Amino acid sequence: MLNKIKKITIRDILGCLIFLVALVPALIYRVYLRLSKKELWLVSETANRARDNGYVFFCYLKREHPEIASFYAIDKSCPDYKKVSALGNTVDWASFKHYFYYMSATKNISSHKEGNPNHSLFTVLHLYLNLFNNRVFLQHGVIKDDLPMFYYKNTKFQKFICGAKPEFDYIEQVYGYPKGHVIYTGLARFDNLHNVKPNKDIILFIPTWRRWIENKEQLIESNYYKKMVKFLESKELEELLTKTGKTLYFYPHESTQKFIDEFDIKNERVKTLSIKNSDIQKILIEGSLLITDHSSLFFDFAYMKKPIIYYHYDIEEYRQKHTREGYFNFNNYGFGKVCFEKNEVIHELESIIK
Repeated sequence: MLNKIKKITIRDILGCLIFLVALVPALIYRVYLRLSKKELWLVSETANRARDNGYVFFCYLKREHPEIASFYAIDKSCPDYKKVSALGNTVDWASFKHYFYYMSATKNISSHKEGNPNHSLFTVLHLYLNLFNNRVFLQHGVIKDDLPMFYYKNTKFQKFICGAKPEFDYIEQVYGYPKGHVIYTGLARFDNLHNVKPNKDIILFIPTWRRWIENKEQLIESNYYKKMVKFLESKELEELLTKTGKTLYFYPHESTQKFIDEFDIKNERVKTLSIKNSDIQKILIEGSLLITDHSSLFFDFAYMKKPIIYYHYDIEEYRQKHTREGYFNFNNYGFGKVCFEKNEVIHELESIIK
């Protein structure tokens, strides 16, 4: 509780004022919806994104269920706003309208835990007062590890959507959700992964983030950074990519993108992608082969039946500082070879290409 209070910002405090103004009208409208037996579904991802399960699900609603009054919350200034607004019923993030619809909606559906106009405020309302808690968690990737942040006691999600059967079994048994709260449907974005046509000349390297790296100095001094740069700038990798006519797309995790200027990779066959002008879902479809460390995006790649290489260059530190292993063991259940040194990765890459 104390840690949550420390994260409160000025914007959160201003949001509380909007909350108070919107509260009574929202409660009245909420009663009206219940009495008239009408539905109002508010969908979102994060303030600046419409590229994941939230957006795909919203498209599905608009296409298949126009009878449901559905709205999508997103910041008007972000690049993805235009494509969402083309579908209609957009709500500007953290606006009066966002608070009003969030508190009156019959379903609040998001791919992210932070899918609300004021995370600090609504965390208290959801967890400790059980107010406005009709949330459906679509997720933004298949969970494979032990993530206490998603335990029922830390979320109180009313519905928790799973993308795989082993994941469903694990979350239902370990995460503490009441019976019926965890649902196995598959992830919405998987619907876009059928009959794909990858570019055989595009290879992807998409590592996940490290929660203990909070600033530039920590990044540069980390084994995480040093190992990645050493791999990407290796002469052997450049020669292989040049010889085979391949290009490697390096896409740092969203939480690492703030350090993207530090990844000035000296390899003409490597292209570093920014989240500002790259859509990760399109990149996954375009790539013909994926190299990753622990990113759950490999489930999407496996779903498309494309080859995967795991590069576990800091596995012990990752398990100690980032997250504990859950039901998924890479050696037993992985969809590709697990490598620990860059030369292993390059050798496996060459074997797959041939």
